[in-house]
Amino acid sequence: MQLLSEFRLVLRSFDWMDDALCRGRKDLDFFPEESYNAVAARAVAVCNVCPVREDCLEFAVENGIRYGIWGGLNHPQRKRYLRNSLKKGTL
Repeated sequence: MQLLSEFRLVLRSFDWMDDALCRGRKDLDFFPEESYNAVAARAVAVCNVCPVREDCLEFAVENGIRYGIWGGLNHPQRKRYLRNSLKKGTL
Protein backbone atom coordinates (compact mmCIF):
# COMPACT_ATOMS: atom_id res chain seq x y z
CA MET A 1 0.00 0.00 0.00
CA GLN A 2 1.26 3.47 -0.85
CA LEU A 3 1.74 6.00 1.87
CA LEU A 4 0.21 9.44 1.46
CA SER A 5 3.71 10.88 1.20
CA GLU A 6 4.37 8.70 -1.87
CA PHE A 7 1.59 10.29 -3.94
CA ARG A 8 2.02 13.18 -6.30
CA LEU A 9 -0.70 15.30 -4.81
CA VAL A 10 -2.86 17.60 -6.89
CA LEU A 11 -4.59 19.12 -3.88
CA ARG A 12 -1.98 19.96 -1.30
CA SER A 13 -4.11 21.67 1.34
CA PHE A 14 -4.34 19.63 4.50
CA ASP A 15 -6.03 22.26 6.71
CA TRP A 16 -9.34 20.39 6.65
CA MET A 17 -7.66 17.39 8.28
CA ASP A 18 -7.44 19.30 11.57
CA ASP A 19 -11.23 19.03 11.91
CA ALA A 20 -11.57 15.41 10.77
CA LEU A 21 -13.31 13.16 13.29
CA CYS A 22 -10.97 10.31 12.36
CA ARG A 23 -7.89 12.28 13.38
CA GLY A 24 -5.98 10.31 15.97
CA ARG A 25 -8.53 7.50 16.07
CA LYS A 26 -6.58 4.29 16.45
CA ASP A 27 -9.72 2.27 17.16
CA LEU A 28 -10.95 2.57 13.55
CA ASP A 29 -9.56 0.98 10.41
CA PHE A 30 -9.87 3.21 7.35
CA PHE A 31 -7.74 0.81 5.29
CA PRO A 32 -9.51 -2.56 5.69
CA GLU A 33 -8.34 -5.63 3.76
CA GLU A 34 -11.73 -6.05 2.10
CA SER A 35 -13.29 -3.13 0.27
CA TYR A 36 -16.31 -3.17 2.57
CA ASN A 37 -16.91 -5.16 5.72
CA ALA A 38 -17.99 -4.67 9.33
CA VAL A 39 -14.70 -2.98 10.16
CA ALA A 40 -15.16 -0.54 7.30
CA ALA A 41 -18.76 0.10 8.34
CA ARG A 42 -17.55 1.44 11.69
CA ALA A 43 -15.18 3.83 9.94
CA VAL A 44 -17.85 4.94 7.47
CA ALA A 45 -20.21 5.69 10.37
CA VAL A 46 -17.66 8.23 11.63
CA CYS A 47 -17.32 9.70 8.13
CA ASN A 48 -21.09 10.12 7.87
CA VAL A 49 -21.12 12.68 10.70
CA CYS A 50 -17.74 14.26 10.01
CA PRO A 51 -17.79 18.01 9.32
CA VAL A 52 -15.07 17.71 6.65
CA ARG A 53 -16.45 14.68 4.79
CA GLU A 54 -16.79 16.54 1.48
CA ASP A 55 -13.25 17.93 1.74
CA CYS A 56 -11.92 14.45 2.46
CA LEU A 57 -13.79 12.92 -0.46
CA GLU A 58 -12.65 15.68 -2.80
CA PHE A 59 -9.06 15.20 -1.67
CA ALA A 60 -9.15 11.46 -2.44
CA VAL A 61 -10.92 11.86 -5.79
CA GLU A 62 -8.78 14.74 -7.03
CA ASN A 63 -5.59 12.95 -6.03
CA GLY A 64 -6.62 9.55 -7.40
CA ILE A 65 -6.16 7.75 -4.09
CA ARG A 66 -7.06 4.11 -4.64
CA TYR A 67 -6.82 2.75 -1.11
CA GLY A 68 -8.83 3.19 2.02
CA ILE A 69 -12.00 4.94 3.00
CA TRP A 70 -12.04 8.67 2.32
CA GLY A 71 -15.12 10.81 2.76
CA GLY A 72 -17.07 7.70 3.66
CA LEU A 73 -16.41 5.93 0.36
CA ASN A 74 -14.04 3.13 -0.62
CA HIS A 75 -12.22 3.15 -3.96
CA PRO A 76 -14.94 1.51 -6.10
CA GLN A 77 -17.51 3.86 -4.59
CA ARG A 78 -15.28 6.87 -5.28
CA LYS A 79 -14.91 5.78 -8.90
CA ARG A 80 -18.71 5.68 -9.26
CA TYR A 81 -18.98 9.04 -7.50
CA LEU A 82 -16.46 10.56 -9.90
CA ARG A 83 -18.15 9.05 -12.95
CA ASN A 84 -21.57 10.33 -11.82
CA SER A 85 -20.19 13.76 -10.97
CA LEU A 86 -18.57 14.06 -14.37
CA LYS A 87 -21.84 13.09 -16.07
CA LYS A 88 -23.73 15.72 -14.07
CA GLY A 89 -20.98 18.29 -14.57
CA THR A 90 -20.63 18.84 -10.83
CA LEU A 91 -16.91 18.14 -10.74
